[in-house]
Amino acid sequence: MTDEIPDTSTMPSVRPKASHRKGRTPETSRTPRVPTQERSKARYLAIIKAAEELLERSNIEDLSLYDIAKQSGIAPASVHYLFSTITAVHLELHRLHNDKLTERVIESSAPLIAQRNPSWQEWIYTSMKEARDALNSSRPMSEVMLGPTMHRQTRLTNLKTNFSLGQKAVEYMHAVFIMPDIPHLDRYYGYAAEFSDALWSGAYSAHGRIDDETFAESVRATVAYLRCFLPETLHLRTSKP
Repeated sequence: MTDEIPDTSTMPSVRPKASHRKGRTPETSRTPRVPTQERSKARYLAIIKAAEELLERSNIEDLSLYDIAKQSGIAPASVHYLFSTITAVHLELHRLHNDKLTERVIESSAPLIAQRNPSWQEWIYTSMKEARDALNSSRPMSEVMLGPTMHRQTRLTNLKTNFSLGQKAVEYMHAVFIMPDIPHLDRYYGYAAEFSDALWSGAYSAHGRIDDETFAESVRATVAYLRCFLPETLHLRTSKP
């Protein structure tokens, strides 16, 4: 269990696909130009807003810089200045929505901690329901997080986020429960989240949402997997005051 997420930063570069390159440089620009002036910041926000408006009714794989320029009312050259490729837009949208979703899932645990809920299974259900509700209530978020266009970097970001959430979940559990010594429990949480991601992506492709059956099965799979490591019942550190 010592394997780490692979570092691809030293891998040799190859000429990227023309559909992603859209430029004369030998490498794909996958990050936006960081705006420093107020005018550039306003354009950045307008571009992100326009992209999300388009995703309310369009598929992410159909999005183009020209479409975003037209929707935002910003000259294509100005859009290209901040986002030299459509891949850069995809990655920035993913970063923003991933941060929102992560924050919402973490916050969903607060009431369970305050109530000192004795069921870790209920913790799993609550956090997964919060994530599902967030995704189902936002088509742009679902397109970015579950859509068919998944860049290598977004896949890696999802992986890192899932393992980070696993660490946070274990921290919460140690604060509330008398925990047995379970090495690498945070990684098991991360793997469980990966299972759900796969099921939810399939459901979104098929139904445009995470349907009830897929959600129920994803919870069942997550709880069943974690039961391989966690006892069915955990005791609270202290009783509720």
